[in-house]
Amino acid sequence: MKKRNIKILVIIAAVTIVCVYIVYRLRFPCTGSRSGQVIHAVTGQPIQGAVVNYAWKFVGSPWFYHKPVAGVYETTTDKAGRYFIPSQRFKRKFLFGPLKSEAVLIYKNNYAVYRRAGEYGGPRLGRSFGYPGKGQKYRKKNNLVKLYPWKEGQSHDQHISLIDALTGGTGELLQKELEEERERAREERLAERREKSLSIRGQK
Repeated sequence: MKKRNIKILVIIAAVTIVCVYIVYRLRFPCTGSRSGQVIHAVTGQPIQGAVVNYAWKFVGSPWFYHKPVAGVYETTTDKAGRYFIPSQRFKRKFLFGPLKSEAVLIYKNNYAVYRRAGEYGGPRLGRSFGYPGKGQKYRKKNNLVKLYPWKEGQSHDQHISLIDALTGGTGELLQKELEEERERAREERLAERREKSLSIRGQK
C-alpha cells in the first residue's frame, strides 16, 4: 500500500513539474538568438558601427516600437560587420497571443536605413529607404544585410521621420548615430522655409 502511495505521489509530482514548466514557457516565451552581417550593398565590404535594433511584440496587440509589448535589444556591428543578438525572454500578457517575428532596423550614417516589419507568418523581407525594388530575404541566423549608400536628392527629413515613426525616438545607440542626419534634416527644413518665404514675397 505504501509503495502504491509513493508511486502516486511521484506521478503527481512529475505531472505538476511538467505543467509548471509548460505554463512558465507560455508565460515567459524565449526568442532564441539572432545573428547576421552588414555589408555595403555596392562594394560588398563589411560595415562597422552600424546600429542594429531588434524589437518584439505579442500577436494581437498594436505595433508601437516606443511602447513595446515585449521588448527591444540594441547593438552595433563589429569590424567584420557582424552582429549577435542573445536570446531574449519576455513576460507574456494573458490578453495577447504568441510572440510576433521580430521587427528589425539597421542604421548607419550616410546610408539608407534598412528595416523589416514584425510580421507573423508573413513574407520575410527587409527593405531600404529610397530603394523600393531592393527587397532582401531575411534570416534569423546568419542574416546578410546590404546597406545602400545615401542617394543625393532624397529627403533627410523624411528619412528621420520614418525612423522615428518606427522607433518612437528611443534607443540610445540609434539616437547617437542619428545626430548628424538630424542636423542635415533641420538644415533641409530651414532651406525649404526660406524658399517658401521667397516664393510668397515674389508673388506679392
